[in-house]
Amino acid sequence: MFFGKDITQLYGPNGCGKTPVIHSIAFAIGYPVKYRDDILENCQSVILKVEHEGNEITFIREIGTKFNITCKQSSKVEQDVFYNEKDFTGFLLDLLDTPVVTLTSNRNEAVSPYVSTLLPLFYVDQDSGYTSAYRSPSSFIKDQYSEMIRLILGVPPKHSYENKRHLIEKKAKLDTLNVSIVNKENFIQMLSKQAGARIRSKDDIEFELQTLRNQIDELRSNRDAISDTESIFDNLINNKLNEKREIELRIRDIESRIQDFSKIKNEIEIEINTLSLNEESRRVFSSFSDICSNNGCQLFLSSSESYAKSLLYLRDQIKDLDRNTKYQQIRLDELKNLLHSTEKEIGRLKSKSSKSESESETSGLISTISEITRSIIDLQAEKEVVDRVNEENTTYLELLNKRERLQNDIASLEGTRSGKDLRVLDFRTKFKDRIAHWLDVLSTKNVSRDITVDQDFNILFGSEKLSQFSGSTLLRVVLAIKSAFFEISLNFDSNAIEFMIFDTPRQHDIESNHFARFIGELKELVKDKRAQVIFSTTEYHYENDKDDIEWAPCYGGFEQLMMLGIEERYIQSMK
Repeated sequence: MFFGKDITQLYGPNGCGKTPVIHSIAFAIGYPVKYRDDILENCQSVILKVEHEGNEITFIREIGTKFNITCKQSSKVEQDVFYNEKDFTGFLLDLLDTPVVTLTSNRNEAVSPYVSTLLPLFYVDQDSGYTSAYRSPSSFIKDQYSEMIRLILGVPPKHSYENKRHLIEKKAKLDTLNVSIVNKENFIQMLSKQAGARIRSKDDIEFELQTLRNQIDELRSNRDAISDTESIFDNLINNKLNEKREIELRIRDIESRIQDFSKIKNEIEIEINTLSLNEESRRVFSSFSDICSNNGCQLFLSSSESYAKSLLYLRDQIKDLDRNTKYQQIRLDELKNLLHSTEKEIGRLKSKSSKSESESETSGLISTISEITRSIIDLQAEKEVVDRVNEENTTYLELLNKRERLQNDIASLEGTRSGKDLRVLDFRTKFKDRIAHWLDVLSTKNVSRDITVDQDFNILFGSEKLSQFSGSTLLRVVLAIKSAFFEISLNFDSNAIEFMIFDTPRQHDIESNHFARFIGELKELVKDKRAQVIFSTTEYHYENDKDDIEWAPCYGGFEQLMMLGIEERYIQSMK
């Protein structure tokens, strides 16, 4: 049997064996087929000869055994033998200059495309092929239909296993990092509580520390240091008074903020009450039949929606204000406690200063040095806390930056799956346009031409899915989808599969004149391209031209001529 340059037609009555012949074409290139017993008993192998880019290739696949395909090429002496579909698919894709990609299985494992997953885009099986846009013998690849189209398009896969692996790893790192960030936040919060409300800059603390150290050095080196004790106490007291004034300023500032929050909250509550009154008025108006007599009246619908959105927004604002007020109140309490302890410290220093005046000069000097030393120790402790807080904040910022980088990486990896590739967008636009065209060719009625193709290439006709159609409508829609994809794929530089096989469609579901117009349109599509259409038919008969071939039953059978048989019966039938 030889194929036509454009069209190959298998024409014959039901039961003459057209389907096994169609099956054998797919079987020879690795597709799984279950043959009936008579073929298993009488046929040894299927031999398919094809030509690709000047290279003649012969596929020999044994029937009735485990996977076994021998491939001979005119371009090489050695022949290749394959014992599993995976290896053969890799060889076939390499032969067609189609990059082999590692995809992700439904179990999140590495998996490669198979002939049985790719061929259903170009081969419509009689049994189940006319029930959906894509029907594979098995479905083990995540988003398999989408991935096979992407493979033909030559665009990155939606679920590349390498990307998937990187994505899983980065998400795991992000989860770990989020835990570290939360722990760091809690630790910084604990340090801040330890420091209390008194968190000064490191430079201020260093300056005060150096001043106190200088005073100690002067007292130790100056013989007249005894006379300086009074001024030193005055300096210590003045420093504490300055601290007190700063704390009081901060207290007044926070009290002012809390008052402002309270005023804003009152204004928002007034606004909420006004909105509620307006809504109540709307309900009253709606109840007047003279204004809105229709039970489904939507006169005030936009007003109600606006009320709901405004109310939700204002209540969220109140929640934010309450949260901020609570936080400021905590800070206010801390500052008041700090103010109280500072005032006590000032009183203690004043008492100590008065006492030193009445003590002996030596006792006063010792008391002064002791007080300075105590202040130095307190400042050093404060400095250590500030240093630690600054250090932890630096680490915290590094963690936040690292998280942002991880989130960007994850978004980028997920972005490769989003269908935003310009080639995908272009295909989706052309796909829906050509589907509409082929629906018209097939005279398809009661199917919306408002077609949507989503990023996974699922198709909506208006608001209807393909699964909602049945009978003649479903058959026509599937034929339109397959033909549209075939037409567009012929213009893909990445696609080397340039044939379409239609096993016998249910022709009682489609008028012969409609099917004739469909085949005629396919003929126009392939005649100027290096492409072929193979189809089998029972009722409609296509009139061949010089570039077409018809396969008809020619072997004697028990009741009728058959497509397959032994050579003797072929000879007898021709006499």
